[in-house]
Amino acid sequence: MNIPSALKWSISIVKRAGSVKISSSIPQTQFTRMPKQTFLNIYCDTSSLFSNANKPTSQQEATAVLRLLQYHHQGKIRLSRSNVALRELERTGDPIQKNALLRDFLDLAPIANDEKVLGFDTLHTDPCGGHITNPLVSDVQDEYLVRRLEELGLPKQDAQHLAQAISNGVDVFLTRDDEHFLSKRRILGTQFRIKIRLPSETLAELALRLG
Repeated sequence: MNIPSALKWSISIVKRAGSVKISSSIPQTQFTRMPKQTFLNIYCDTSSLFSNANKPTSQQEATAVLRLLQYHHQGKIRLSRSNVALRELERTGDPIQKNALLRDFLDLAPIANDEKVLGFDTLHTDPCGGHITNPLVSDVQDEYLVRRLEELGLPKQDAQHLAQAISNGVDVFLTRDDEHFLSKRRILGTQFRIKIRLPSETLAELALRLG
């Protein structure tokens, strides 16, 4: 049966790294533009989320995270997150901890450049022009940068986190990960012009700025 040209249709299905992107069940939060007084953009890795920091051995960092969140809600700083973190959090085994971490994640603002469209794959489904368009999307802006960071000893997922932060021009990479980030911050900070800080260190620096 011929279909009138006015009824031509298209469907978009997002593919990520060659596989179909599965929509998260997390409710999407709308973020408003940050006020003009925002002067510090901070990328948060998963170790710096409150529900990961809130442990007996890291109460100083957990307290610092809460204070930074207050500054974030007041528009004095911007705490950012990426899809790299979301993919990591969705693998959390404990459902209670997973839900807590996802709430922490949604409390942050999305980074400006969170996805990169690599191309499109179009399948024509009927002679009247109906088609399915599959955009191929990556969560990483710069794969070459990821490889450079891996060569410096970062595991791939950590390299993706830092690459996203660098690609988005953030001021601070917030982490509690000593093995992969804090122990290497001198060489990483020098090569890629980014500050790698504990939450407590960031809070102390902010206190000096804010008086």
